[in-house]
Amino acid sequence: MELNQKVAEEIGKISEVAGYLWQREWAERNAGNISLNITGLQSISAADKEGKTFYECKMPAEASGMLIFITGTGERLRDLRFTPERAACIIAINDDATGYHIVWGGEGNPNIRPTSEFVSHLAIHLFNVKQGNGHRCVLHTHPLELIAISHHKEIGKNEEQLNNALWSMLPEIRVFVPKGICVAPYELPGSEALANLTIEGLTKRSVILWSKHGALATGEDAIKAFDYIDVANKGAKIYLMCLQAGFVPEGMSQQEMKDLEAFL
Repeated sequence: MELNQKVAEEIGKISEVAGYLWQREWAERNAGNISLNITGLQSISAADKEGKTFYECKMPAEASGMLIFITGTGERLRDLRFTPERAACIIAINDDATGYHIVWGGEGNPNIRPTSEFVSHLAIHLFNVKQGNGHRCVLHTHPLELIAISHHKEIGKNEEQLNNALWSMLPEIRVFVPKGICVAPYELPGSEALANLTIEGLTKRSVILWSKHGALATGEDAIKAFDYIDVANKGAKIYLMCLQAGFVPEGMSQQEMKDLEAFL
């Protein structure tokens, strides 16, 4: 299948973000995954599926006909920088939502399959479509400082306290992560329980912090999804730097943060 210009540009943004994740040490080995809902952006014909294997996979009926770009299981995000056509694939879900064909990607890698988090990604895409928020990208990565702070026995378990602390570290965090962070308790990676906690969190927050694991955000594209996590992590980094320097950060006052609501 030949990609049109719009989809090629969106995948280019994913490659750009993959480079940022690698530079920040947020994507060790095959950690993290990215997907993009390109339904409606890319046309597909019967010829694109011809000769391709059909993989059975039970999915919600609403997933019928969806077209999803997604990283491959076991693939390294750093390889998305230069060879997304090898480290990722595009799957075309059939009309009955009982399976899919891989219609692009996996070049030189005939065994490629979507990430093991595929079911979670699909559930989040369906949620975003229902919300009508225009978010096409789902990004999961391992931001160091956010993960570190999730190990804190107090602030790492108190969502209100954590958001207040991070927002107060820098005005931009209050403005560009306006809904704050949802703290999801630890669940087995790739599990339905984690997917449910994530979707519940996305109804009220901009970033989902999976305790002792990583973070997830969605956005109109890969750049915007990355921005949410990057800005939130800056708050965690400043907070931890203050603690490492031997003092508890004062942070902005409640009034100073309230004044920033004019920019939301």
